[in-house]
Amino acid sequence: MNKKNTVKKNWEFQKILSGHNQVISRNLIIYFNKSDYFRCGISIPKQFANAVQRNHYKNQIRAILRKMDVSKINYDTVVIARKNFFNLSWDEKVLAIHKIYERITDGKEK
Repeated sequence: MNKKNTVKKNWEFQKILSGHNQVISRNLIIYFNKSDYFRCGISIPKQFANAVQRNHYKNQIRAILRKMDVSKINYDTVVIARKNFFNLSWDEKVLAIHKIYERITDGKEK
């Protein structure tokens, strides 16, 4: 993921969240809108971890997304981690993120 693929501004997050297209799993919630290329924003709720831990989990998600082939994912996405996500091992986190993005690209919303 580079700067072009990052959602940073609040209004960008709000635009994606207001689209109401979402995929929910036990570990993650992903909101998405159709786009010309892949962009991703990451959110970790404050009540789940302190700032250091939130940054650690954001970096983990970014690392997983960097290794994924995102060329066929033409969506703006916002990834919101749930409490269960923090207790997973690295391999389980990778699998969870891959599965949920497959559901988006296959059109299996909800």
